Amino acid sequence: MIRGKLMERLLVVIAVLLGFAAYSYADVNHTIKKGDTLSGISKKHKVSVQEIRKLNNLKKTAKLKPGQKLTIKKTGPKTYTVKKGDNIFRIAKKFNLDVDELKDINLLDSDDLKKGQKLLVEPEPETEIAQAVNLVEEIKKLSESEELANMSMSDRLMLFAKKFLNIPYKFGGSSIMGIDCSAYVQKVYGFVGINLPRSARLQFYEGEVVDRDSLSIGDLVFFRTYASFPSHVGIYMGNDLFIHASSKDKKVSIGSMNAPYYFKRFIGGKRLILDNAEKQKEEVPFEG
Repeated sequence: MIRGKLMERLLVVIAVLLGFAAYSYADVNHTIKKGDTLSGISKKHKVSVQEIRKLNNLKKTAKLKPGQKLTIKKTGPKTYTVKKGDNIFRIAKKFNLDVDELKDINLLDSDDLKKGQKLLVEPEPETEIAQAVNLVEEIKKLSESEELANMSMSDRLMLFAKKFLNIPYKFGGSSIMGIDCSAYVQKVYGFVGINLPRSARLQFYEGEVVDRDSLSIGDLVFFRTYASFPSHVGIYMGNDLFIHASSKDKKVSIGSMNAPYYFKRFIGGKRLILDNAEKQKEEVPFEG
């Protein structure tokens, strides 16, 4: 059962995996200081004066006052504040929406609106942070489940590996906001309590050497891509498939070992998990 030190390891990997503590889903604001001008604020934040005026409903004759807070950039979805004389039909038309769509976005049961009411005028996207939170919640549930505790190490590894599918690729990245091939492998193996170095080059020196014809589920597969040394790594899934953080697909995806690009660049496999390989040996009938 996954308990004790392995559970602690899982929690550490989850914390590292997130990598988004500094991110927040909030507008960029600027508090006016003595001597500030719109043109100066515009240059500092690399936003046009017109955009600042538009976001803050400022007239050309408006004067800035120290302590006044201006919105410089909106990082959330677009909103509209209901004004006197507005109705839901006019607002929907203004933003090229159907009335029903506008109501759905804002969870409205009727057409009635109030002056000063804020409406979303575009669907709120599922942010990267929301995706990260959902993934971490899934991993936490998995780490505490009896089902996982009763799985073999290789099955457990593949379960975690697939949870990362479609996470964005980023060279040098090591979080859900963007991850590269070696960081992906390092994180997934970390979930089953196996520590690996950060780079594909160093990971190549871990485990037992495995020939292409003897690969088992969970083995590492290495390729020479942009360098003469091992520069790309993935996790073998069986049936000549492997899962990896792909710079070509720009996300974690499943590739084929038989694809021409990978077939000619494959340089070897490494085995760190023995249970699946041992199981396969046991299933081979004795021939005497």
